[in-house]
Amino acid sequence: MPSHRSVLIVSNGHGEDAVGALLARRLAASGLAVRACPLVGTGDEYLETAGAIPLLEPRRAFPSGGFSLRGSGRDLRGDLREGLLTHWRAQRAALAKERGRHGRVAAIGDVYCLWMASAAAAPLVFIATAKSVRNEPYRWLEQRLMRRAAVIWTRDEPTAQALARGGLPGRYAGNPLMDTIPEPGGGLPIPSEARVILLLPGSRRDALANLLLLLKVARQVSAEEGGVFVAALPRALPVVDVVRAAATRGWEVDGEFLRSGHTAVLLTREFGAALAAATVTVGLAGTANEQAAGLGKPVVAFPVDGAAQFTSRFLALQQRLLGHALVAALDWEDAARAVVHLLRDPEERRWRGETGRERMGAGGAVAQIAEDILTRIRS
Repeated sequence: MPSHRSVLIVSNGHGEDAVGALLARRLAASGLAVRACPLVGTGDEYLETAGAIPLLEPRRAFPSGGFSLRGSGRDLRGDLREGLLTHWRAQRAALAKERGRHGRVAAIGDVYCLWMASAAAAPLVFIATAKSVRNEPYRWLEQRLMRRAAVIWTRDEPTAQALARGGLPGRYAGNPLMDTIPEPGGGLPIPSEARVILLLPGSRRDALANLLLLLKVARQVSAEEGGVFVAALPRALPVVDVVRAAATRGWEVDGEFLRSGHTAVLLTREFGAALAAATVTVGLAGTANEQAAGLGKPVVAFPVDGAAQFTSRFLALQQRLLGHALVAALDWEDAARAVVHLLRDPEERRWRGETGRERMGAGGAVAQIAEDILTRIRS
């Protein structure tokens, strides 16, 4: 017999893990037993919360960072050499062993995540963070798989309406990704009145290479406009690696800053504080770019040659999602010119920021999803 007081959360991505960890905390606080299965990476978000959430094994980070099927053939071959198929079979088997143990299974991410979660054979809740009709409508096969879910929580109202027209149980209660923006943990060591250019290198394996490109943007922008540069580093990127790589390109360490000539870049892991302070964002990230736009910060982005995540296709999809909140540049030099333009044009920053808020929507979804799961389990 299933334990109706137990919920399994399956997620596939860094942003999705953050949503899953927040949902898990809310459900656990209401007296439910919660376990999680991060399909991509090691699921550190679940372990770094107060009261770590038990995780299914196996967990592993692969070279592509979870983008092997959406990236290049090289990424897929690299993951296969590292044992991707064996890992996938083990994950599928682990989920199948959860049959009959849970009152609900919540899948957070894309339809692949939903399909994997269905192996646990419990009523499904689908939190569909990966797609919007604004950038990539659900295909026929995806919609067929989505019929397995009792409810589908979408990231925006147009997607919920489109699913409902197709006879699917789409609901919208806010954007779950906006719920996971950290509260500012404290002030940054920068002047309060400064214009802040936020650098987001992403959380995937490309983060260090991306950051080195963003440092080139910072140098070029600072040659034309004043401002403070803040690089929000992912937890998986050691500061020592950043310092070592930057030193080979003429940067010196000065406390928490990297300096090159008149350009100074603050290195921080205080993403919430950095995002709150930002005037303009230059991002090579997925969820973080979207969150910046959602807080009304114009985002400048550009494709990176050889990247696993931030390819031309990824950028095009993100621009369709965010609309005019995102400025799609051709390369890092074009991105620097776009940043200078935005710093000089407060009116354009304003209307691009308004677009981002409208496209991303408000937070509050996770609380409502948790309450809905509790109601369904208790009924």
